[in-house]
Amino acid sequence: MLRFAARRLIGMIAVLFAISVIVFLIFNVIPNSDPAARIAGKNANPALIARVSADLGLDRPLPVQYLTMMKQIFTGELTSYASSQNVAEQIWDGLPATLSLCIGAAVLWMALAVWFGYLSAVRAGRFTDRALTILALVGISMPVFWLAAILLYFFSFKVQLFPTGSYVP
Repeated sequence: MLRFAARRLIGMIAVLFAISVIVFLIFNVIPNSDPAARIAGKNANPALIARVSADLGLDRPLPVQYLTMMKQIFTGELTSYASSQNVAEQIWDGLPATLSLCIGAAVLWMALAVWFGYLSAVRAGRFTDRALTILALVGISMPVFWLAAILLYFFSFKVQLFPTGSYVP
C-alpha cells in the first residue's frame, strides 16, 4: 500500500512539473507573445520594452526565468503583471467569496441530488425515474461555466429573481 501511495505521489509531482513547464512556455515562447511587450502596452517603444524586460528579469534565459518563477510561487512572492500586486494576497482576498459560493452551491446540489434520488427510488423504472436520470446525467456532463451562464440568464433576465452582477456576502 505504501509503495502504491509513493508511486502515485511521484506521478503527481511529475504531472504538476510538466503542467507548470507547459504553462510557462505558453506564456513565454509562443510567437508574438513577448511578455515585456504585453506588459509595456500597445504603444510602447523598444526602450520601454527593454526596461520592463530588465526590471522583471524577462531578459534572462528561459530556465532561469522558470526557476525564478517557481521560487516566487513557493515563497509567496509572485507578483501579478497586470496589477503589480502579490498573487498570494489576491488569492486570500478572494477566498471568502469563493468559499461561500462553493459551499452554497454544494448545499444546493446535494439537496437536489437527494431529492432526485428519492424520487427515482420511489418511482423506479417509470418515466419519472428515467427523466430524472437523464436530467442528472445532462447536468453533471454540462460544463459548469455554461450552466452558470444559462442559470444567470434565466434567473436574472427572464424571471428577474436575482441581480445581474456583484457579490453580496
